Amino acid sequence: MERFLLIVRLAGRNLRRQLRRSLLTASAVVLGVGLLMFVRAWEAGAHVMYVESATRMGTGHVAMEHPAFMGSRELEDRIPASTLARIREAVAGAADPGDLLAVLPRITVGGLGQSASSSIPLQVSGVDPGAEAPVSFFVDKVEAGRYLEPDDRLEAVVGAGVADRLRLELGSRLVLMVQGVDGELESQLVRVEGIFRTGIPEVDRGVVHLPLATAQGWLGMEEDVTSVNVVLASDRHTEPVARAVRSALVEDGVGEDQVAVRPWWEAMPDLHAGLRADAVQTYIMLLVLLGIVGLAVVNSVLMAVLYRTREFGVLRALGLNRRAVVGMVMVEGTLLTLVSGILGMGLGLLISLGVFRNGLDISVLLSEGDLAFGGAVIDPVIFPVVQRVDVLAIFAIVVTIGILASIYPAWQASRIAPDEAMKSEN
Repeated sequence: MERFLLIVRLAGRNLRRQLRRSLLTASAVVLGVGLLMFVRAWEAGAHVMYVESATRMGTGHVAMEHPAFMGSRELEDRIPASTLARIREAVAGAADPGDLLAVLPRITVGGLGQSASSSIPLQVSGVDPGAEAPVSFFVDKVEAGRYLEPDDRLEAVVGAGVADRLRLELGSRLVLMVQGVDGELESQLVRVEGIFRTGIPEVDRGVVHLPLATAQGWLGMEEDVTSVNVVLASDRHTEPVARAVRSALVEDGVGEDQVAVRPWWEAMPDLHAGLRADAVQTYIMLLVLLGIVGLAVVNSVLMAVLYRTREFGVLRALGLNRRAVVGMVMVEGTLLTLVSGILGMGLGLLISLGVFRNGLDISVLLSEGDLAFGGAVIDPVIFPVVQRVDVLAIFAIVVTIGILASIYPAWQASRIAPDEAMKSEN
């Protein structure tokens, strides 16, 4: 232990003796690790935003449908009212009240929309206005009129692209035509009460919302639905809630052949694949950045070794063995990297949670066509999110860089022969 403390003191003294070189290397590490911490926090915040917008606009954190409906999109593959009641009980038992924001029964079916000017294909969604209003992404995207309310019956909210293509205004009449449960073509006249703009062209140009009760009566579905979406307070609850709901339904006699319970990454594979691809690109950039930091440490420690050739020769002549020399150089490089790495992490946290605590506005970098990502809408103001796993991972990376970057200089120092080193002027 005494020898180890002596080696640490010697390493610290050597760093102080070459203060300028140490500060330059430390600056590179601080800036590199600080940038690494900020980029990870920024990316984590972006991913949280993507998932949040996609789940509130689409499937929720947990989506439940009849297994056949995922492929057929036919009303005959629906969830009956009796099963819907069991789903509500299972969700209530699986999620804590504070974690559960909404259970959203919906009817989603393809059809046609017809106005006085033309007709176009549409996706018609029957929604529960009372349940949707507190959590729905569409509520905040209404640019004219209002979103649906619990007392509405023949009112509808349409995308801005739908309104443009059918030349609709607030108060305009719209005829919706969909194949009902009995296979017959059913028509429903609604009045446009609101127009929304999400920024996703395929949504704005082809989606119509109307009250769930109206859709059920119009299509002859009584109280049946095509899907049930669960919105949670945080994505970290998705996996345990989905697993618990699946188990509770099986225990209640509702098998997987009746209701498929899927977390959002299974229900929205395009978004999940997009997030993974984005993460891979970020990791590649970070590896390059970490390589630069590692080379800076190698250069600094190696130069210190070469500059102190005579000193190492004297130490060897006084009885310091090769292992002690290796240990001293390893401690020197690791100590330099660790201290500057911790300062860099502090800088990254300061930038993420201090300078940009109100969000980072990237709207100047985006055009309207860039606001969609994997079926989610990008909010141009991104709030960095610092995750515990990232902090621990970056700390481990810093320690690893310090150790790996010190191996070669330590090996070089161990090869210094005392008799040859005494002849050196360094």
